[in-house]
Amino acid sequence: MKISSHYKGKEQSFIKHRLLETYLERLFMIIGQHENQIRYVDCFAGPWKAETDDLKDTSITISLNIMKGCHESLMKQGRNVQFKALFIEKNRESYKKLNSFLDKESTNEVCAKSLHGDFYSLRSDILKWCGNDDFTFFFIDPTGWKNVVEIDTLLPLLQRRHSEYLINFMFDFILRAHNQELFEKHMIKIFGEIPDTSGLTAKVREKHLLDLYRNQLKKAQPDIENKKARSAYVKILDPYKDRTKYDLVYLTRHSLGIKVFMEVSEKLDLVQKIVRAQTKQERRVDKSRQNELFPAEIYIANEDNVNLSDVKEYWLNKLSYEPRRFGCEELADMLEETGWFISDFQKAFNELISEGKVKNMDASRKRPMHAVHFDKREFLKRLNS
Repeated sequence: MKISSHYKGKEQSFIKHRLLETYLERLFMIIGQHENQIRYVDCFAGPWKAETDDLKDTSITISLNIMKGCHESLMKQGRNVQFKALFIEKNRESYKKLNSFLDKESTNEVCAKSLHGDFYSLRSDILKWCGNDDFTFFFIDPTGWKNVVEIDTLLPLLQRRHSEYLINFMFDFILRAHNQELFEKHMIKIFGEIPDTSGLTAKVREKHLLDLYRNQLKKAQPDIENKKARSAYVKILDPYKDRTKYDLVYLTRHSLGIKVFMEVSEKLDLVQKIVRAQTKQERRVDKSRQNELFPAEIYIANEDNVNLSDVKEYWLNKLSYEPRRFGCEELADMLEETGWFISDFQKAFNELISEGKVKNMDASRKRPMHAVHFDKREFLKRLNS
């Protein structure tokens, strides 16, 4: 896999765009089965550093193409779903380019418009455009974090019914600022408290900050029809360094949404590993001026993202000696709590079966790939061993 030269120097944007592209398509095709109109809002549209006039390396074109493709696919299924898109941009020159582009791209099936101004000041206008009834997906991808990711800032959007959100949590910025006295007021607005991360490892510290923020986001969302707010996230890593650039935080009220988002995230994990390996190799070649014998993919570590022993222990703590159903709701809880992938849970459960510690009461034989069919709400139990 080779990424476009348009993403040279901004490989993290390539990963972000692949996530947006893949998840939006699955989301819109699911929502389109029972909704006649779907809305999409890009709260920080740009374009900022587009390399081409057709803006094909921007979230603007990617989202519009997804909506057009989903409209065509749904039409083939007998579903005439109308898409409406709203793009917000503050910078005057970027807005002129955006507006001119949308004038050419907007259609009856995918009607796109723009608003010029600051996201914070335009929140009421955005919600007025959304109305109260249509499903709306909010993409919140700023270049900074002040007056953007704070709970009070997002509150009007978070309290809207029938909505989902993808928020760029600028972890690199937050990490540097969260323990500085100068930013204490901002941290309280983001986390509800001043985070204490003293003594924590880098990995534990990141999860702690993310969990604090996700919990604040969920608290800001009212429970609707007994559906609680749910959240998952995906890490976007620095192309050259082994650290997080930012996290994309996803919010929904549906367990299926968490399942689909994590399925997409798992596939993206491999793409991200390949892209980072290629980027690092290109840098080495540029420095040495000598091509390398092996392709970059050979440098990708084969080790799992998590310690399978931890997943197995988690399973044993979840299970009881009496059979209990595990369906999509239970799976979503597990994914939210841990951030692990579905395949991690499947591998761990299969190992526990081999060790005689657990049993799937609905499985007549061992399944190498899908130890548990969560969509069928199978009965699982822990065994005396």
